[in-house]
Amino acid sequence: MKKIAICNGQLYMGGIERVLINYLNELANEKELDITLIVKENLPELNIFYNEIPKNIKVEFIKEADYCEKIYSITKNKRNIINRILKQWYLYYSKIKVKKWCRKYFVENRFDCIIDFDIDLVEFLPELDTQIVGWIHYSLKGMKKKKYDKKRRKFKLCNKLITICNEMKEELIQLFPEDKEKGERIYNPVNSSILIEKSKDLSKLSEKERELLNDEYFIAVSRLVAGKNLVSLVEIYSELKKRGVKEKLYILGDGEDRANIEKRVKELGLGDDVLLLGQKKNPFPFMKRAKLFLHSSRGEGLPTVFIEAMTLGVVVVAYDCPTGPKEILMNGKAGGLVELDNKDKYVETVLEILNSSEKRVEIRKNMDLILKEFSYKEKIRGQIMALLEKSSN
Repeated sequence: MKKIAICNGQLYMGGIERVLINYLNELANEKELDITLIVKENLPELNIFYNEIPKNIKVEFIKEADYCEKIYSITKNKRNIINRILKQWYLYYSKIKVKKWCRKYFVENRFDCIIDFDIDLVEFLPELDTQIVGWIHYSLKGMKKKKYDKKRRKFKLCNKLITICNEMKEELIQLFPEDKEKGERIYNPVNSSILIEKSKDLSKLSEKERELLNDEYFIAVSRLVAGKNLVSLVEIYSELKKRGVKEKLYILGDGEDRANIEKRVKELGLGDDVLLLGQKKNPFPFMKRAKLFLHSSRGEGLPTVFIEAMTLGVVVVAYDCPTGPKEILMNGKAGGLVELDNKDKYVETVLEILNSSEKRVEIRKNMDLILKEFSYKEKIRGQIMALLEKSSN
């Protein structure tokens, strides 16, 4: 039996964490694998995915819950000068704490392979003869020198680097040529049967939320941060309304940019049409019933949320940001792909898809083709098992 450690920074709501859970649910069925999940942060109130970890996978938290809660309470009040100083002290001490934990744990517990799923822990590991696999989830372009140098140090410590789309692999080769032999592309898996079942589960929805499902709407599912460009999406939706679109816009997610989005909604008089519904542990009932899935991000890795929407039969319209959208949407054959920040073209693309049943039929045919590439059983399992076999030899 092979002992595998999979490391990730947290279990909070996020794209990387959702992909991690998808992998764990599949790998838990492999009888020859003994898997331990190692998580750096432990904040129970935010550990959305903890209960979705399969029971036969062991979980180790590096930081204690009360320690994480102290840091979290400090960072909530960023304006307080004392809190800002305390935060820096805790961040410095945290690195010492994590390094000490790793030095002890990984010496006492020998693994055949360590997968650093967000390439966050590798710099704290002791010298080991174990193979270390790093997973790259974001575009590598446009990094400042400090971040670039940090990535280079971390990549050097990995024996294998997994990129989640072909564009990202090309970036790795161009920007880190010394690591090009380490690179391998493995798409993010989506379990369609689990996804479809979740989309049917309305048991946790309030009566008001069930009523919302009966309306006609577009949907956006994203962290509410500036890079996701949701203020721009509200402006695009405003133009769609002027062009006669009746559907509402539901935005699922939370984040620091929420106030800016709400402000723009109010300025454009869209309070009855654009609904910010907050973070949903199970967004799939909302996604399943949407007319279109709208995405406005300026940067992605491989947006798994596209694959989830497409699995549920929903057509995606997105900006052609670096890495991900072009590959998933087959250069616009499997969805609407729009030049980055071209709002007028975005509006036209939405209207074209809405008003042409032939266009939608053609897109859905191509959606069926590309979705096979993200099937764990058909494509990805063989790659993962081969990776673990090589890494543990």
